[in-house]
Amino acid sequence: MYMLYYFIQALLKGTVKVFFKNIQFHNKKAIPANGPLIILANHPSTFMDPIVIASLVNRKVYFLGKGELFKGFLAKFILNSLHVIPVYRAQDDPTQLNKNTDTFRKCYEHLEQGHAIIIFPEGVSVTERKLKPIKGGAAHIALGAEGKNNFTLGVKIVNIGLNYENQHRFNQDLFINTADAIEIKDYQTTYETDKLKAIKTLTDNIKNQLESLVISIKDRQADEFVKNIEQLYSSQLVTEREAETTEAEKEFLFTKNIAKTVNYYAETNPDVYNNMRIRVHNYLQNINQLHLNDDAIKNKQSTSILVALVKLLIGLPIYIYGLINNVLAFEIPSWLATKIVKSKDYKGAIGMVLGMFSFIIFYYFQISFFYQFTQHQLYTLIYGLSLPFTGFFTYYYWQYFIKIKGNWQYLKLSKNKSKLIENLQQERETIMLEFEKAKAVFFEQFPD
Repeated sequence: MYMLYYFIQALLKGTVKVFFKNIQFHNKKAIPANGPLIILANHPSTFMDPIVIASLVNRKVYFLGKGELFKGFLAKFILNSLHVIPVYRAQDDPTQLNKNTDTFRKCYEHLEQGHAIIIFPEGVSVTERKLKPIKGGAAHIALGAEGKNNFTLGVKIVNIGLNYENQHRFNQDLFINTADAIEIKDYQTTYETDKLKAIKTLTDNIKNQLESLVISIKDRQADEFVKNIEQLYSSQLVTEREAETTEAEKEFLFTKNIAKTVNYYAETNPDVYNNMRIRVHNYLQNINQLHLNDDAIKNKQSTSILVALVKLLIGLPIYIYGLINNVLAFEIPSWLATKIVKSKDYKGAIGMVLGMFSFIIFYYFQISFFYQFTQHQLYTLIYGLSLPFTGFFTYYYWQYFIKIKGNWQYLKLSKNKSKLIENLQQERETIMLEFEKAKAVFFEQFPD
């Protein structure tokens, strides 16, 4: 069983690092290398979140998972192999709540043995940048384990904020924000006099820490607005990140400030908020309808079309080679994910896991067929090594092509419809100026 766990963990670790373009784990040193530990995290992606944490922390971990998943022999075997501990929720089946006594007992035993447990204290998962109410179960487990052992275990809680650029798409950024550990022993005096007060105080501290580690946005409409503003600032951030070693943290703080500004105006001045939101939406909709990109409008098509065409021409043979050898392994997982699950919350993680197996399977058969055809070990080795490298090249080549296509469209419209382009540029400048003013007013009132 342990062999299966470590094998799956190794596969997932490699897959996570390939799936995301850039992963920055801020303050990872705050996670103790040994000793009883509870890792708490926000839960924006049902299946992705435990995979990401388990594959990136340097600990053997146990999870709390919904008891309703443990149905059937195969499900139980797999979940037990992955160290998942069932927890039963009232919204799933209130008649099963009595089984949580065993859940708490298992958690206490794991902590007594110095293990690490991952818990998602929101209790639910929804794809949105907003922290849901924090349940008291994690505090109950931590304090209960220490209370049972006279506060001699040394249990710690580490809060983790998962900040995905887009967890449902390949080659996006992931910023993992980690807070310093909470020492459960610090709550001993309160716990010994008033257990419920200690649990509430610890739960409130967990909530405050988690809120500081993630982007929290008022609602889906506001989230769309924030994403649109991020898009307008993206070229500026890309330029600045070239000289920065902490670009993910910088972008996180930048977006957090945008979200604070948007949330503030949504609550205090809805007229300003709605006017700005609609203007930004209309601007982006207009450039999308014209098949333009915002970078071209902002930078006035700074990329040389001639140089770009030469690059595309030189890279075309490699692109075709990579496309032929990788397209099925890349596309089939995405297609299957849409067929297997209807919920958007699962598609990114399902596609990632299926992709892990599809590339292994396709590459195995392709390399085997190549060897059968050539009967040459060196040529087969070169072919095998070429598959992942040309696969990545093909993906980036296509992204570059899309960008150049937008720049070419900008060049054509600049000649044929110069007034339209000029209006779009003026609208963009006005939007950015007004948002900067609104942000400045907000931070004058709330400088922290």
